[in-house]
Formats: sequence, structure tokens, C-alpha cells
Amino acid sequence: MEVVFSDVFVKSLKKHSSIKDAIKKKVDMIIGKPIAIGEPLKGNFRGYYSCPVKKKFLIIYMYCKV
Repeated sequence: MEVVFSDVFVKSLKKHSSIKDAIKKKVDMIIGKPIAIGEPLKGNFRGYYSCPVKKKFLIIYMYCKV
């Protein structure tokens, strides 16, 4: 599986260093079970999934089977 992070995600990770470990843990969980962990989004974000890290931080990602 190839994992690609957007520039915005990398910048946010640097900005929110206090929750860096929680973010890394969630990313590892997403990599292991991308569909089971995330909640499918609707509307304009159809095809994407979301996974909360903290109250004010949400990871939005796309899972593509190749």
C-alpha cells in the first residue's frame, strides 16, 4: 500500500506537535484497516473517509484499492 500525505497535512502536523503522537497512532490504525476505522463522508466529500483525533482535529482521507 502506498501512503501519500498532502502538504497541508504535513504543515498541520508540525503546527499541532502537542498531539503528534495521537495523530501518528490514528494514521497507523488507518493504514491497517482503512475502511473499518473511518467514517464514510457524504455530499461533496463522497469517496473520502474521516477519522477524529481530538475534538478539533479530524483526518480526512481517501482509500483506493489498486
